[in-house]
Amino acid sequence: MPARVLMMVGNDIRLDTRVYKSALALADGGLDVTVLGWSPTGYREDTRFGPVRIVREPVPWRLRDEAAARRRARRERRLVPAPPTADERRTMRLRYQLRRSETVELGAGGSRRARAGLTRARGIARNQWGKALSAVSDREEQWRESFAEWVDEQTAFAGWRHVLPEIDDYDLAFAPVIDSLDWEILHAHDVHHVGTAARAVARRRAQGRSAMWVYDAHEYVAGLSVYPPRTKRIVAAFTRLEAEFIGLADAVVTVTPALADRLREQYSLPLTPTVVMNSPQLSATPRLDGPDVREACGLDPDTPLIVYSGGVTSARGVPTLIEALTLLPEVHLAVVCVPHNRTRRIVQMYERATELGVADRVHLLDPVPPAQVAAFLATADVGTAPFLHFGSHEFALPNKLFEYLHAGLPLVVSDCRAQAEFVRDKGVGAVFEAEDVAACAAAVRDVLGRRDELHRRIVDDDALLEPYSWERQAATLRGLYRTLLGDQASVTEPRSESALQDVHEEPAWRSGRSVVGIGPANFAGQAWAWAKALERELPGLSTRVIKVDRGDIVTFDADDTVDLATFRRDPAWSQRLEDAAMAGWTHALLEAGRPLFGIRNGKDFEGDLKHLRARGVRVGLIMHGSEIRDPRRHATTTPWSPFADPHEELTASLQAQRDVLSLKVLAYASQGVPVFMSTPDLLAEVPGSIWLPVVVDVRRWRPGAPVLERRRPVVVHVPSRASIKGSARVDEVLTRLHEAGQVEYRRLQGIEPARMPEIISHADVLLDQFALGSYGVLACEGMAAARVVLGHVTPDVRRAVKAVCGVDLPVLEATPDTIEEVLASLVADREGARARAEHGRTFVETLHDGRHSAGVLRDHLGLSGG
Repeated sequence: MPARVLMMVGNDIRLDTRVYKSALALADGGLDVTVLGWSPTGYREDTRFGPVRIVREPVPWRLRDEAAARRRARRERRLVPAPPTADERRTMRLRYQLRRSETVELGAGGSRRARAGLTRARGIARNQWGKALSAVSDREEQWRESFAEWVDEQTAFAGWRHVLPEIDDYDLAFAPVIDSLDWEILHAHDVHHVGTAARAVARRRAQGRSAMWVYDAHEYVAGLSVYPPRTKRIVAAFTRLEAEFIGLADAVVTVTPALADRLREQYSLPLTPTVVMNSPQLSATPRLDGPDVREACGLDPDTPLIVYSGGVTSARGVPTLIEALTLLPEVHLAVVCVPHNRTRRIVQMYERATELGVADRVHLLDPVPPAQVAAFLATADVGTAPFLHFGSHEFALPNKLFEYLHAGLPLVVSDCRAQAEFVRDKGVGAVFEAEDVAACAAAVRDVLGRRDELHRRIVDDDALLEPYSWERQAATLRGLYRTLLGDQASVTEPRSESALQDVHEEPAWRSGRSVVGIGPANFAGQAWAWAKALERELPGLSTRVIKVDRGDIVTFDADDTVDLATFRRDPAWSQRLEDAAMAGWTHALLEAGRPLFGIRNGKDFEGDLKHLRARGVRVGLIMHGSEIRDPRRHATTTPWSPFADPHEELTASLQAQRDVLSLKVLAYASQGVPVFMSTPDLLAEVPGSIWLPVVVDVRRWRPGAPVLERRRPVVVHVPSRASIKGSARVDEVLTRLHEAGQVEYRRLQGIEPARMPEIISHADVLLDQFALGSYGVLACEGMAAARVVLGHVTPDVRRAVKAVCGVDLPVLEATPDTIEEVLASLVADREGARARAEHGRTFVETLHDGRHSAGVLRDHLGLSGG
């Protein structure tokens, strides 16, 4: 059995190439690797990244936020009362004016004069007091600002437990997950998790189990750059956190030889940390799915373009590049902003570019996937790393340097020690003094002038990057793990590394015996019917049908029926249902665009879908009709459409709801979420959607006496929603025929499902619907009972049905204008009518008895029995 490794990182992993590459490197060596990160979505995510499992756990940040609230309260607590506000001063003036007007309008009586004078005196006194308070308050504000700045500078007694409450938040969230997983080695990426790792290993060893941990120091913590909100006090706290636990690690990994030496010296480590540099994979050919950086900026090939790629802070020196553009009038700057180009600092930087008059030459771009960075940057002219002088920067050889070189770009870097030595030693660019705008501009001009020469130097020298390739770093990391595990055979060397660009993250789909949740609509009992069909056709599979009781007169079977008030307002009920789903379901079918777990995750299906997929539950969407049918389009398909008037109240309401819902359905359909339609007419609404035929239990719908043996045929119409089934016209025609003695018309509504087989079996003719142009459950029930079914079904729907089952739909075509004529033809050819009725039952047994529908769900959802 392979050794199991659990990596931890204090971010959501998605842009952390070092974590992805490290995990793949160990998995390529035959280890079982899981990565635990932070979930920004607020719910747990469980995915696969090739051979690597990714778990993202939400962190509530209770301790961090409480500490921040206390700091704000202290900061806002005032020794001096606040001066009167503008509104308070306005109120005082109004009160004085009112008292003064009394003396003018009613005469200057003694008491009125006194009140006016007193009011004026109070106003004068309050104004003077307000001015005094304002002056003192301003001084207090300045004092508080100065004191806060002084505190931020203090490093003495900066204990991490007090200064960094978020570290405990991480531990509270991650520790239960760590303890629930199987692992032999914990790999703590960066400083945030060193305490969590040390304690987790101690707990496991106390249980008599083997456990080790590795600290992966991504940067020089004691020399972290200082910029808001990071202060010297915070850096000191991180340094104390590292100092407390680094000596307990079974191995330490870091990113450069210089930093490895510094860590050993600073913390008196018994061994020099293993160096695993953060460099790109040279064996992978860069490729790009979209436009390159020059195209993204809208520039022609001759325009000089320099690029900065990475996090944008004042400490990274990007403002130096902005200032340098004033001295480089032809040059454009592309800033590939991590995590995105909408942060406050980036906005401020662009405002500064506008002040300098260079904003039209600054292009702020969102990042591309990590594996595509080199290909994206390749059309620029120069790569830059203008870092300021901080301890962490002096030891850094950032990944961006190697990405630039992998893209064939010469470099312009500041004189931070490690990167400056690298650029000078390799002869791949120019170095300038950090923060020196003129020197930066001169270095850019120099490199642009030698751009072709430097480019050839980079791309023609195969040995330039090989020592820094990820392939070599990965081999070093695997060697360290062999040493830790004490077995050379425990970690193998792969023939080739997994290419980052070839591996894509996707949900960690659950396998084994399928457990399918369906709900919450169960219209016409179809959720229950599909569930039972699955259980019949796939023995061992189990289902759970959830139905919301909205006060319907007609009710259908379900495993769980919840009243509407509980569904909407009881968080305990929705939590229990969601917990049960996450614990046991493998698949879920969300009906009619509605949420399944109450409204805890939103008022439509989207929130529940995200939660379920994040935990490896495969999800399908089932659409029944009005929620997805486009009234505007439908009005063009049949002259009897109930949606002909777009201003009619119901039509307008359905259109508005559909327009919102359909955008989400289409978006998830494009992502591969299967969308099932219960009737074939709906297939036109969502490209690529799948027909999931309605299901009827043919055992319940046994034929009665042969149809049309009576002189006066019994005609039944039981619309589920008369307003959109064309029932008004049907009632008009059939009532007239009934009164003329030609038929016996039975117009029914709100009939309990248990009574329907008897009612239908005693009819000769069942009228379905005459407005929507399709057929549904009632028509199938009538055909299963070997009754003649009349309805309006468009030619497109009839063709779709025949394409699936190879036979014509037995529903006899009739429109509101032809019902009387069609009924007369039935009476005239009773034998033909009986043959059609028998054909109807055969049709239902072929397509609507559940076998076909179960197969559709099995094939598109990957369902399996026990």
